[in-house]
Amino acid sequence: MKAEPFTPGSSPFPPLSPERVAAAKARHGEAVDRYLECLHIGDPLADALTLHFATLPPGDGMKMLNLALEEGIGAVEDAPDELRALFETLDRVPLWVDWDRMRHASAKICRNGFLVALSFAAYALPHSYLANGNKPLAFTAELLNATPLRFARTARFVVETFYPQGLRRDADGFKWAVLMRMMHARARQQLLRSGQWDCATYGLPINQAHMAMNAVFFSFYVLKGMQRMGVRFTPQEVESILLTWRYVGYLFGIHPEMVYTSEYEAQRLLDIGFSLEFDPDEDSKRLCKSMMEAGPAFLKIDDPRLAQWEINLVYTMSRHLLGDGLADRLGFPPARHRWLGHAFMACVRGSEWLPFLVPAAVRNFMGMEFWLDMSDYESVPFGQHASRPPA
Repeated sequence: MKAEPFTPGSSPFPPLSPERVAAAKARHGEAVDRYLECLHIGDPLADALTLHFATLPPGDGMKMLNLALEEGIGAVEDAPDELRALFETLDRVPLWVDWDRMRHASAKICRNGFLVALSFAAYALPHSYLANGNKPLAFTAELLNATPLRFARTARFVVETFYPQGLRRDADGFKWAVLMRMMHARARQQLLRSGQWDCATYGLPINQAHMAMNAVFFSFYVLKGMQRMGVRFTPQEVESILLTWRYVGYLFGIHPEMVYTSEYEAQRLLDIGFSLEFDPDEDSKRLCKSMMEAGPAFLKIDDPRLAQWEINLVYTMSRHLLGDGLADRLGFPPARHRWLGHAFMACVRGSEWLPFLVPAAVRNFMGMEFWLDMSDYESVPFGQHASRPPA
């Protein structure tokens, strides 16, 4: 008989405790050993390059990286071996990348900008904030205090990733993925140098296991959350979204064996991770509260009543998607606005079945226009501002 999926926070034992590991091994066998190994593996190529950049005058390393992104590794005079090694993998497009199949993901994500963002905030992020995967954010106070800006930059990354052909070598989605990979490597080194990080308890910061889990949260769980809200996906669209994120995982430096290639593999990785760790704790509560309260600032809502309505909606949708058990353990307020969630989902389902009833202005706002309006185009990490046609 197939075992039921493991519920986050349902184990009576602490994360990664001997009892927890033993129970997980009884459920998943040797796969648990590999997951535990990946807790102590970072990103060798990006880590080596980050350490090399630290030996150069400030800014010189990023100039080389930006030049390699914009003009190719051949344009970098006397490029260090570490930079060449990284771009040897980045410039190789894996055999399984199929740009035509990936266009279906672009169309679906661009048409559903608001719902993608809502699923991300209400379903994916609360899972990514579970311990021990939440510790790099919890240790970095300035990230917690800049939640709206992080959302805006995430929106920008989504725009560039799912814009048609956005992950091609010369496209901005590709460049953003590489820049984010290097930011992860720099954060990893900063936390290790801080003297406050406990590798024995948490593994390496932003390790392979947690990067792989977050890849599932930010892709498969966003899709799953949208489905629960009433959005319909064809098998072709699901396959396309998973394929697109598989390539993102490759660009992020996640080891191939940790990148899922199907819904089954995504669910199995989640089950292994939840069996071993990813429980709600005080840091989870703090991060979720910061996220919920950042919504109005991200959406540029100035009216206090409308801002509170937005917060209520996200809390309501999050509680519905997560379930009362996990929502309560994350410190969510009592369920007082369930009607709001049911009404919202009724509208989503209605728009899926009778799209011709949705005004064009609403469709535009809910789609690409939402991404363009909410993205952070003031902070450009390379070259020049991306040019985009009007929505």
